[in-house]
Formats: sequence, C-alpha cells, structure tokens
Amino acid sequence: MYKYFSIAIVSYYIAFHSLLGQELPIKINSITISGNNSIPQKELIPLLRQRPSNFSFTFKGTSFNNRLLKMDAITIKNYFISKGFLLVDVKESYELKEDIADINFNIYEGKQFFVSKVTISGNEHLSDTQIKSILNLWEDEPFNGVLLNERVAALQKRLEYFSRLFSTIEIKPIISDSVDVKITIDEGKDVYINSTLIEGIDASDSILVLRELLFILGDNYDPEMIQKSKRRLRETGIYSMVNLLPVKVSDSDSLVNIIVTLNKYKQREWSSVGGYEPVEFYEGLDPLPALGGFIEWRNRSILKTNSNFSTKFLIGLPWETNFTLPRLRYDIGFDTNWILGIRWPTKVSSFYETLINYDQENIDQVERYGLELSQIIMLDERSYFQNITVWENFSDNKTDNNLIVVADNADIYQNSASIKNLQQRSLSFRLHFDKKDDALFPKKGYLLDVYFKSTGYFLGGERDYRKLDLSFSSFHSLSRRSILAIRFKAGRLWSWDQSDIDYSYEKFYLGGSSNMRGWEILKYKTEDGSGGKPVGGIYRFLTNLEFRIQLNESLGINIFYDGGILSDNYQNFIISQMGWDTGIGFTISTPLGPVRLDYAIPFIDSNIKFENGKINFGVQYLF
Repeated sequence: MYKYFSIAIVSYYIAFHSLLGQELPIKINSITISGNNSIPQKELIPLLRQRPSNFSFTFKGTSFNNRLLKMDAITIKNYFISKGFLLVDVKESYELKEDIADINFNIYEGKQFFVSKVTISGNEHLSDTQIKSILNLWEDEPFNGVLLNERVAALQKRLEYFSRLFSTIEIKPIISDSVDVKITIDEGKDVYINSTLIEGIDASDSILVLRELLFILGDNYDPEMIQKSKRRLRETGIYSMVNLLPVKVSDSDSLVNIIVTLNKYKQREWSSVGGYEPVEFYEGLDPLPALGGFIEWRNRSILKTNSNFSTKFLIGLPWETNFTLPRLRYDIGFDTNWILGIRWPTKVSSFYETLINYDQENIDQVERYGLELSQIIMLDERSYFQNITVWENFSDNKTDNNLIVVADNADIYQNSASIKNLQQRSLSFRLHFDKKDDALFPKKGYLLDVYFKSTGYFLGGERDYRKLDLSFSSFHSLSRRSILAIRFKAGRLWSWDQSDIDYSYEKFYLGGSSNMRGWEILKYKTEDGSGGKPVGGIYRFLTNLEFRIQLNESLGINIFYDGGILSDNYQNFIISQMGWDTGIGFTISTPLGPVRLDYAIPFIDSNIKFENGKINFGVQYLF
C-alpha cells in the first residue's frame, strides 16, 4: 500500500513542476513594418498569422510564436513577388520584454518587374485573349508568378470542356528589365469515353445508376455532362457520396474509363434536425426566423428502386410572435425520379398543419390539410423549375364578421358566418435562377425568382384568383470586405374576393424581419392604423438595400434601407408614398450562415421616430 502511495505522490510532484515549467503565452504588443514603399502596411497586416488585437475588433490577437514569425516573413515575401517585386527580401526580428513581444519586418523591395510581352503558341480552341484572362497575365501589368501554377491548372480545366483532357502547358518567363512570357500549349487529342465502371454497390443496382448518367460509351468526354450526372445521382436521395473520376486507358492518349464511386445511405432510418432557422409559416410570406425542428422516418429504396417513402413531423416556434403558438405539420410522402420510363422528379404527399391566424389581438390557429403533387426540374445546383398542384381544406371554429356594403344607400350590415370547412384547389409554377457565387455568403451574382399561382378556375374549389410574385436580388463586391446587396419584389393579385378570409395570408403583407424591419410582423398596414388586425394588399412593391461590411472572420456589420408600398387598387398604388425604415445590424458567421441582429427605425415623409425603433433577430441574410 505504501508503495502505491509513494508512486502517486511522485507522479503528482512531477506533473506539478512540469506545469510550472511551461512557458506562459507571450503577448504581441506591436508589429512594425519598414521599407514597404509601394504596398501600405494596412494591406500587409491582414496577411499575418500573428498580430496584436485592436479596439475595433478588426483583428483578433494571437500569442507570439517564433516559428510562425518565419512563416509570416515568407508570406510577406510571396505577396511582394505576386506584385512583381521578384528580388524582394524580408528580414524578421523581435524583442522580448517581460513576456511581451514587439515584432519587426524589414523589407527590401527591389525593382518591380512588369510584363512586356506574352507569346502564345499551340492554342486551337481558346484565343490569346481568353488565355491571358484565365492566367491573369497582361502586358504592362506587374508579373505575378506566385499563383501561375494554379492558373495553369484552371486553363487545363477549361480545355477539358473541349474534350482535351490530357493537355500540357509550359510557361517560360524571360526576365531582363521586364518579363517576356512564352506559353507553349499542347492540347492533345480529343478524349472519348471507353467504359463506365461502378464501385460501391451491388451489380443488380447498376441499371438504376446507369440510367442517371448523361453519357454513353463512345461519347466525347464532357465535364459538364459529368457534373450533371453527379447531380442526378445525388437527387435520388440514396447515395451519401457520389464521385465520377476519369482514368486514362493504358497505352492510349484519347480514351478514358469513368469510375463511378458510390456510398449508400442507410435504406431505412430515423433522422432529426433542430435549431434556429428560417421556417415557412405561410404561403404568401417569406420564411420567418423560428426555433424549429423535425423528426422523419425514411425508406430510401422501395422494392429495390430509387423511389422513397417518408413520414415527417415538423414544429416551428416563430420568434416574432414571442413563441406564442407553434406551427405544426405532419407529412406522409412518396417521391420518385422516374415515371413510366421518363425522368420527371415527382413527389406526392398528404399533409396536416396548423397555421397562426392574426385576426385580432388574440392569436388563434387554423387547420389546413390536403394532398400535394410537386414536380421539379433542376437546371443546375441551385436553379430549378417547379410546379405544385394542391388539393387542400381549411377549417376553424371562429365566427367571422364580414362587412357587406349595399350600394343603393351605402348602409353597412354585419353578417356572422362560421366557416367550418373551406376547399381550395391550386396550381403553381416557380422559376428560380440562383447565380450567386455562394449560397450563404454571396459576394457577387444575382437571384431571380418568378412565382405564379392559379386557384380555382378549371380546378374547382371555393376560391378563384391568380397571383404573380417577382423577386430579383443582386450582389456587388465593392472591396475585399464590403458587399452591396439589393433586392426588388413586385406582386399582383387578380380576382381576389375582399370578403374572403385570408387563411394562409395569400394577399401581400409587409412588416417583420423578412421584409420591412421597422414594423411588427404583417403590420405595415392595419385596420385601425395603430397595430390592430393586419391588412393585406392586392399590389405590393418592396425594395431592400444593404451595405455589408465584414470586420473579421466572424463579425460583420450591415447598414440597410427597406422601402415598400401596399395597396388594394392600382390608382392608390401609383400615387402612394413609400414607407421606409433604416437601421444597422450585426452578423456573426456560422457554418449554417450568418446570425443577425438588426435595429430598424421606421419613417414616412422624413418623419423619423426613434421611439418606434424595432429589434429583429434572425438567421441567414435577409436575401
């Protein structure tokens, strides 16, 4: 017993003194860069791995590390080389005083070299100008040899779209007082597909894979068809990993085998997801930030086909109603990508859900249930065309007081009617073009969404109206850390009966964190003008403008303007004055998108009332 006790005492003693012997983190006090006559220090500091923190939160401080210091010196040197300073030299040093480090970089820039001439030979499918653009290599511009190899790889990828898979590119810079660049290209032969080999699944499943591929034996190798085939395989919902790799056939410079590597999901599984995210609460509104989640059981391959069966329960608690009542939805669905030998991704589902109804100050719920048939054609990774046919019923136990106006004497009568079951049939189409460079953090590109819905008419049901909603967003990179984002939305309803209860808010509404942030949800217009029952419009115009600045890797700031018009007739819509709000927001970047906190102040006729300012909390950018 004494032996084990002695061993424990010695072990604790050694561990304690080891901890005392460890060096405490060395704080970085300052960074001094000298000799940088051509490139300002504010452009160099963000490149460093080690730097002190500052009060503007632009940089997060790090501890001093001698090895990282040498890497930072190499980073600065490579940056100068990329700007044409081929003879640059960077000397690093540091001073330590009581666990505080002062870092110094002394730079000798040397001569800056410019490209005097670019000579290209061997190119058949791309022009000289196209090649210069891909390589970012232009006469009278600084010579950048640092990223040239990466750009050569991009040029080879571009040649693959002409079935030239085995091209070789040689670049020779001749340096004197300037740089004369000679580029020699051997595009190689046209490449053809020899065979397709499938790995990771049973041989009996191969026919289901082969019908998703958009190429056959003997076709020219086309990277675009390869990518589309990968997307079609992912769309089946069966495979967790899909990879298509061209492998050169031995003793041939024009044939490849396509290796299709697949990993399957579990055929039958339970899945659940929860968190704070945008949730679609109404047919006629943008998704609202909510605390939500779902649990789902799925069979991914019914009778050894690519057909799926699922049953799913969803719950959402909207932030902007103080989590008063949840939205509940239950679905039982069947989806398949093939119908009678034609690829037409289709899903049939029955559903039951509850909707929040803002009729009065008290919030009630309406039940909605029915059958939905949806079909979708993917145009690329995020763009699609979709049509949805819905047979649905709305039911509640509320008594609705409808106003009936008699034209002869303008008398107004009250008519109480308890609507137990309202039937509605609709057909909708959506064309969605998403050309943003990033789905969650866009810096450039645009998004166009066109939505049209027809209810009743030849479909039957108790409602008969048409709806058109257009949305366009564009994104412009002003600098490396700032983005200008603009959105326009315009909408119109035809044949809407004003005496109808708007159960799913099909009319246009404004107000809330998804559009006009200076107003309460749906309450840009209300019956009494002071926050009562929401009033929707037949016509709607909305514009949002955001100036987004990324302060560091995780923190951003937004300055925004929102403007909108809502009206029930065209004449008032034309002459109505836009309502505006303006404000400031903060964003924190997460893997699921930015989390944002906005403060907006509404104003009309330039009459700003700070006491009416509103705080909005949301996830992901507004658009």
